[in-house]
Amino acid sequence: MQLGSQTSLSVLAELSWPLIPAGNRIRYIWQEWLQDHLQDYHGGGILLTLDSLTQSLSMPDRGFELQLKVGPGLAHSVHAEPESLPVDADSIQAAVVSFGFDYTQTGSVLLGEIHRALEPQGLLYSLLLAPNNPWCLKSKVGLSDPRKLLPQQSIGLNRFNDWLGLLGFEIDEVETLACPWWRGFSHFQKTSEMNKAWLSAPIAYMIKAQKKVATMNPIKPLEKESTVAIGAMANLSTKQSC
Repeated sequence: MQLGSQTSLSVLAELSWPLIPAGNRIRYIWQEWLQDHLQDYHGGGILLTLDSLTQSLSMPDRGFELQLKVGPGLAHSVHAEPESLPVDADSIQAAVVSFGFDYTQTGSVLLGEIHRALEPQGLLYSLLLAPNNPWCLKSKVGLSDPRKLLPQQSIGLNRFNDWLGLLGFEIDEVETLACPWWRGFSHFQKTSEMNKAWLSAPIAYMIKAQKKVATMNPIKPLEKESTVAIGAMANLSTKQSC
C-alpha cells in the first residue's frame, strides 16, 4: 500500500499501527520506552504530538498538564498542519513523533517547527525506521505485503543526526529495536539484549534529543574581564616587610 504522490504532512493523520510493518509489536516496545522516560515529568508543561500513531499511545496520566494534539484530522485537539504549528516559540516542554519523519517527504520542515516550538532544553522523543530493514528490502524486490503502508523516505540515524545538529539538537540517547533473523520478524529485542541476538537486524531507533541553546559570550567583554584581572594583579603590592 503506497502513499502515492501525497507529500503533505497531513498524511501523518492517516497512520495506524496495524498498517505499519510489524506495527503492533513496535508499538508495544515504543510505548514501554516512552513511559519509562515520561514518568520523570510530574505535572505542568505541555506534551506535543503530531501524528496519529503517537496519539493512540497510552501516555502517563499525570506527566503533563496538557497534551497538545496537532493535526488536520478530527482526532486532534488543534486542527492545523504540523508544518505550521499554531503555538508560540519556546513554549513546549516535550514532543513525541512516531515514524512521522519517515512517512512524509518534508520531515526536515517538521523537525524545524518542532525545534521552534520546544523550549530551551526541551526534549524530542522520536521513533525512526532503520534503512534497509527487512520490510524495506522485501518491498524493493516486490515481496512486501500490499496491505502495509511503506515509508516515503529512508532517513537513517546518521542523516537524522545531521538534521538535529544543524538545528541545535543533541542526541542524549539512542536505543535500537532489533530482530533476530532466525526467530522471524515477530520477535524483537532491545539493544541491551543484542549480545544474545547474533546477527540481529535493526528495525528502528528510539531517540531522545534535547534542544540546546548556546550561551553567547561576546569576545570583547571577555577581553575586558581578562584585562581587569591582569590589571588587578599588576597593582598588587610586592613590598616585603623586613
